[in-house]
Amino acid sequence: MGTAVARHRYAENLVPNAAKIRLDQDLIDSIVGRLRQGRSIRENLRDHGVVNIDRQLPFVFVYRPSAGESDPLFSTILTGGASYLIAPANKKDRAWTNRLVKGIASELSDAFGAALVIELWPSAKAEHPSGSVAAVAKPRFRIHHRETERGSSTVDRLTSSLERITIMKQVAAVELVLGPKLSRPGVPQLLPAKVREDLGAVVLGIEVAPIYLDPESGEVLPLVARTLARLVARSLQQAAFEFAQAETNDRSMHYHALGRRTFVAAAKRVDQQLADVAESFDLLRAVTPVNTERAFRTFRRSKFERAPRFHYRPITVDPDLLKRRLWNIKIERVEDPVLDQLFREKRRELDLKLTLLAERERKRFVHTSLGLYGRLTNDLQQSALGILRDVPSSNGQRAQRTVSAGEFIARAQDEFDRLHHSSAEMGGRIVVDKDAASLMVSSGNLIVGANMTFPVNRVEPLIQHEVGTHVLTYWNGRAQPFRLLAAGLAGHDELQEGLAVFVEYLVGGLTAGRLRVLAARVQAVAALLDGATFVDTFRLLRDEYGFSERMAFLVTMRVFRGGGLTKDSVYLRGLTTVIEYLARGGRLDTLFIGKIATVHASVIEELQRRQVLAPPPFRPSYLDQPDAHYRIERIKAGYQPIDLVDF
Repeated sequence: MGTAVARHRYAENLVPNAAKIRLDQDLIDSIVGRLRQGRSIRENLRDHGVVNIDRQLPFVFVYRPSAGESDPLFSTILTGGASYLIAPANKKDRAWTNRLVKGIASELSDAFGAALVIELWPSAKAEHPSGSVAAVAKPRFRIHHRETERGSSTVDRLTSSLERITIMKQVAAVELVLGPKLSRPGVPQLLPAKVREDLGAVVLGIEVAPIYLDPESGEVLPLVARTLARLVARSLQQAAFEFAQAETNDRSMHYHALGRRTFVAAAKRVDQQLADVAESFDLLRAVTPVNTERAFRTFRRSKFERAPRFHYRPITVDPDLLKRRLWNIKIERVEDPVLDQLFREKRRELDLKLTLLAERERKRFVHTSLGLYGRLTNDLQQSALGILRDVPSSNGQRAQRTVSAGEFIARAQDEFDRLHHSSAEMGGRIVVDKDAASLMVSSGNLIVGANMTFPVNRVEPLIQHEVGTHVLTYWNGRAQPFRLLAAGLAGHDELQEGLAVFVEYLVGGLTAGRLRVLAARVQAVAALLDGATFVDTFRLLRDEYGFSERMAFLVTMRVFRGGGLTKDSVYLRGLTTVIEYLARGGRLDTLFIGKIATVHASVIEELQRRQVLAPPPFRPSYLDQPDAHYRIERIKAGYQPIDLVDF
């Protein structure tokens, strides 16, 4: 699906004045007619009801609330799907609802040869363990169905999927109820037996224990409700996929392909609002010194005995005001559970980043940094120590010829030109900054220090690290319907840096010296957390690990900047994560669709199967090189970072 198509598929989710909604045969005919034509349907009904079918699919999920019933779980379960009906709660509208379901089921049966209707409702109460109300009750489901030949595999798939649900260590129990009644007590059946037979329709009822309600107060337990809704929605979709494969002519390749493609307008607004906050400040530029070279000279004149003073750019935003904007974003209106989870993760991450910005050069800075970038594990430290111990230092070797910033920029411009020729959506450029001490990518632009020099054997790896990874994933993300794929999903830093280092390996430029620097960054972070001073850490890198004075200073500066930035530990950790991902059979192409974390790969592939995400316009040039394919295959043998270099 092209980008232009993906970007306009939003429907408003505001419910108009109930008094103006007429539930009559004309509305049913209109809905069924649009369904017959293959058009998407979003029709608000009385009492906050809604029918949403974003394309012809062989199923529809239904929730019929009782009068006065306000149960958030079932609306949340259904609104994440592609085909559902939340019926009006008024008893006098039940006959109309049944006629609508019959019309929808008839059209779906004509199109697919059969139709699946699943209705959900709450059971009377939840049973708490040992009579205690302090713990969350065991998830319980009753599946109501008729024992017929048609739909038996669907019931089996639904049962097995629901049985895998675990909420707060409580494993779900599922009971099968055979009988003629397929609806909640006191409510007429959606489709009587004769109608089901005539239409070739299968109707299932699912009774859900209300473990998401506090047994004493009746209040909703929001985290339990959200988790339960997401897991039940997944079970419904898996059951629908089984039904489609076994009973209809639909041949979707994965249950994700039956998922929602159309989103409410609130999803677009939330994405834009989160991206606006994310792109309103640049954390790394704000915490990176502008006087690095001058500070090194001062440090050297002191014979490396007095820690230098660093100067920073003024902070141009008010973190507290941005936090107010952030927490006023109404994520709860998004409906789709996948997007809901991604958006909530990003909001929490942005909150931490704004806290870090406000705490620059304060004692709390390092603690917030740990919350943002994760703690240092013993495994990572041991990996770093092994590299520093076993990979020889390059000190004493003949110095490499270097190239100037101008020569580097000329070569980098070639890579930018290649991306520009790939798609008109590429808008990045190279920016020369006299204060920059290292390469940096910001908003899809490459920032190069005017006085920087580069070893000749590092030019290509650095270009593919910065342009072939960071710039490319930014503009791939910009080509998608969600801006956060360019701004970065939560936790994207680890994968971005690990992937960029892995790319250096793919182009044959991951040197022993480079790997030692990544290990040194981990050890510098460890020293910082153990209470070492700037001078102590510098001496550790210079005297114990054999780094040059300049390199020891640069690594120490990066870790101590802002008050103690632990981000540099993610490079080696991210490289390990990429290696493990590929060894498990993960697809490398998936990681270039935008700025994501490795844990999002399955989510990205789901959204691709649902045709929500457009094909990325930019593909790294090195992935087409035979040597890169050979190197990728080697990784699957169970490599560690130290195995990626020859020494």
